[in-house]
Amino acid sequence: MASPNHLVVVCGHGIWCGGPARGHDEAEWLIESYKAGETPTFIAHIKAGLQVAADDPRAVVAFSGGPTRKETPLSEGRSYANLAAANDYFGLLLPPPLNEDDDEGDDDDDADDVPAARADRRLHPRILVEEQALDSYYNLLFSLLAFWRAHGVWPARLTIVSHAFKRARLVAGHCGPDALAFLPLERVGFVGINPPNLPPEFAEPAATETAAPAAATTTADTAAAAKQHAMQDAHTVGDHWAADPHGVGPVLAGKRRARNPWAADQRLFASAAERQRSGLVTRPVGGGDAADGMEALAADSPRPWNHG
Repeated sequence: MASPNHLVVVCGHGIWCGGPARGHDEAEWLIESYKAGETPTFIAHIKAGLQVAADDPRAVVAFSGGPTRKETPLSEGRSYANLAAANDYFGLLLPPPLNEDDDEGDDDDDADDVPAARADRRLHPRILVEEQALDSYYNLLFSLLAFWRAHGVWPARLTIVSHAFKRARLVAGHCGPDALAFLPLERVGFVGINPPNLPPEFAEPAATETAAPAAATTTADTAAAAKQHAMQDAHTVGDHWAADPHGVGPVLAGKRRARNPWAADQRLFASAAERQRSGLVTRPVGGGDAADGMEALAADSPRPWNHG
């Protein structure tokens, strides 16, 4: 594999629990009620990330998202990676080499039954799994760290795959000079695919942004109403991020903690030595004695990904 220099971050929005439909049956997913009908969008995001990697031999894909549901410790990032593996990467990546401990003679299993626990041992070498992030800012930051740990360098390019309506927050906001400062922003690409049934003000795709079809459902009107209600504060959330670019205040940090039923470690680094090697400077969020160890970047500290 060519030396990687391009990180593709696919932001998680749900958890695929495994099953014979390989994610194409919404009953296999754990999602909030207002996301009914959106699982084809999540699969479209996975495919889009893999397509970017297929088009660039120096790209690796990070499926990002922590264990946000109390029903399972499975993370969003791991479940997306499992789904990609279970679907043979949709034909977009060459098959990964077999692990030495894979049982090639295991022909008695039902080939249509690919639970998440089996799929996760078939991950492609160009796939990273990020399992700590609890919001979109940390999808990017933890994925940057995962790339650095895996490859020993920071990426020269970044592509983000998420909902189209989040483009401004993810690119200009999170990657901009007041936050992660992945600069210049010309190094940041974005692939936006909106879910169905969005309120009109969110549903205008740009040239590289499309809307995925909804999953088959008899409650489309109910799902649309629930989505309308859930997105009423979307503009307010944007305002919160504009005022608090690193998400260290009680509102945004509080939302992360509320999404962390399994107490996923929120430290950016495992040790002071690793932090020093990274070139990043961090600060605790919510006090140095916070049980989850939540950290953020120091606002005016160096960004080593800008010095490659």
